[in-house]
Amino acid sequence: MAHQTRSEVESQAGVEVKPTVCFWCKAECGLLAYVKDGVLLKLEEDPDWPIKCHPPTAGCVRRKAAVEYFYHPGRLNYPLKRVGERGEGKWQRMEWKDALDEIADKLARLRDRYGPETLAATGGTARTHDEYRARFFNLFGSPNLLGQERICFGPRSIVADAIVGMFPNYSLTRDARCILLLGVEPLTSRPMVAKALLEARAQGAKLIVVDPCQTKSASMADLWLPVRPGTDSALLLGMIRVVVDEELYDKDFVERWCYGFEDLLERLREYPLSRVSEITGLPVERIQQAARMYAQNRPACCIEGEGLEHSYTSVQALHARWILAAICGNIDVKGGEIQMGPPGWVPTRDIELWDHLPESQWRKMIGADRFRLSSYDAQVMLMRNITRVWGAPVNEMFHQCQCHTPSAYRAIITGEPYPITALFTTHSNPMVTEIATKTVYQALKSPNLQLYVVIDFFMTPSAELADYVLPAATWLERPDIWAFSDYGGYMWAREAVLPHIVPGRYEHYRDFDIWRELGIRLGQEEYWPWKTLEEALDYRLAPLGYTLKTFPRVILRPVVEKKYEKQGFATTTGKVELRSTVLEALGYDPLPRYMPPPESPQGNPELTRDYPYILITGRRILYYYHSEWRQVESVRKHYPYPIVRVHPETARAEGITEGDWIWIETPRGRVRQKVQFFDKMDPRIISAEHGWWYPELPGPEPSLHGVFESNINVCMSDDPDHCNPEIGSYPLRTALCRIYKAEPPEGIYQA
Repeated sequence: MAHQTRSEVESQAGVEVKPTVCFWCKAECGLLAYVKDGVLLKLEEDPDWPIKCHPPTAGCVRRKAAVEYFYHPGRLNYPLKRVGERGEGKWQRMEWKDALDEIADKLARLRDRYGPETLAATGGTARTHDEYRARFFNLFGSPNLLGQERICFGPRSIVADAIVGMFPNYSLTRDARCILLLGVEPLTSRPMVAKALLEARAQGAKLIVVDPCQTKSASMADLWLPVRPGTDSALLLGMIRVVVDEELYDKDFVERWCYGFEDLLERLREYPLSRVSEITGLPVERIQQAARMYAQNRPACCIEGEGLEHSYTSVQALHARWILAAICGNIDVKGGEIQMGPPGWVPTRDIELWDHLPESQWRKMIGADRFRLSSYDAQVMLMRNITRVWGAPVNEMFHQCQCHTPSAYRAIITGEPYPITALFTTHSNPMVTEIATKTVYQALKSPNLQLYVVIDFFMTPSAELADYVLPAATWLERPDIWAFSDYGGYMWAREAVLPHIVPGRYEHYRDFDIWRELGIRLGQEEYWPWKTLEEALDYRLAPLGYTLKTFPRVILRPVVEKKYEKQGFATTTGKVELRSTVLEALGYDPLPRYMPPPESPQGNPELTRDYPYILITGRRILYYYHSEWRQVESVRKHYPYPIVRVHPETARAEGITEGDWIWIETPRGRVRQKVQFFDKMDPRIISAEHGWWYPELPGPEPSLHGVFESNINVCMSDDPDHCNPEIGSYPLRTALCRIYKAEPPEGIYQA
């Protein structure tokens, strides 16, 4: 069947071949779903899909395991209600109507007693319809959405919007003459970027990689800079100084289109290369070489990743990154950082109805008073500028204006600054994916939390602690439209290829249906005019003259260079703001600087006596997507255990051999992972994986599917004083740790 044409396959009795777009990760591969009588037979790569990636779609183990995943015996298929104590593992099946009735009734009672801000919700990685969750919350009256915004996409998009007026959204193409990778490995985390990177390299583009560990990209780079963890802002300021001192910058662009250049020169005096070298651990000559290579090979494109966002100086490093791009004339040029602008359909923010939440309620958002770059005030400034220049807003409030996640869990526990008594978890697993697992556990077990609802595909450690567990529809079961948060150079739309309800087999609700049903029960009916998700998406596509059925599946948007020459930049000054008026208005330093992470050899040298190593977390694994897929045997067999990378010199000093299990311990706790030797990093670095739990271990407490065994977030700090002062990013790459031998966890999967 694999070699037959689509028409030949469809001519066979009952087999349909349906085009779709995968959303199991951010590769967004075009696929063909083979379906018979509403049952998925397989997913195959669509050879006609124009957006290619690397590694190629054909080799994806998740695609090959699609049927195993979808019909897995562990899939949640019907609503469940807790009938024992939280974490006891006693459940009762419910009908959807009864579950939603009970949840809505409890929400109404809690709202009446504590105010609407008593409700919060955790989210995942924008792979679901979070805009309808946000719509429900804004109408309900709560500003407290929480999740990964502070450490994934939020900082980079907010800072870009503030400094250059529109995030270019990974605009790397084969036309780049130089590529600068900052704390990111596209070959294992961003397949579309990886494809463009390889194409550009094949045409002679230079490649600079900034990463403490040698990645695959670093191994083929012209220049690898193994920067000391947490010092990226100092490195970038040093590179900027070289570009300025040697007059390698684009003088015409700086004079006409940059604001604050003289102020930048003053700041650069604080960063002579000798100081930058001392901070970063890099020789002066390598810093100069990197700056010259970037500045002299234009157009150049920079791709930044979580390596910057997971740091104490996330905002400073991102600000410096945009200054470097701007003064070298790489903004909105082909091969550089192209700003696409809004796609033309109804913006996601209009669906969220964020203007329906009163300003008085926005001011109650947990953490917004301290971490003000992710706040209502910041969003008003950013979107006012973007709408003025581009005609419509971009991105989503749930990506740029979430409450501070660590502070929200603390609020549940303490009741301060006010009680959070109800929590939803939608398609996320905070017991594994949120920082400081012990704090999250304490919050989810707290008697202060009177209602906890989980919407997910499988029973997770987080779901084991819920009061209600609702089965979610996967991307295969729901339609969607996407233009990467309305920034993208492409737009696609897809219809559902599988039914989300099959009587007698499963009842998976779409996010839209859950939030709409709850909204109607809580007095929001007039704001939910669409009865189905298909109707809602048709409404969004209407300005383009399409519906879901008539949209041409994918549109590659044309590239227009230097749009700023006609419209200016979408900032307060109309220029690239080297000195940020947004940061200044919020009470922050308007220029980038270096600050040592509070828990690091530079920030707390005394702690290194007991914890001598620097712990980096979050290395990506091709087989998994964060905490997902570990219950799917055909995937798990490829990568059965959590791997911690240890330098051979360090291992010898600690009496550790390759293949040993070791404890990784910080002042917060310890977990164990399996050792792999890796000598392409400083011996003081320990590189651990995130996302690990063991679906095969018992769900009830105390196990909770082994959530405390190998989950590195047990070890990480959620102290607000350790978070970035402007936006609240929490440190996942600079903790201090020690290591020693351990026994493997009992009862886990054996390869």
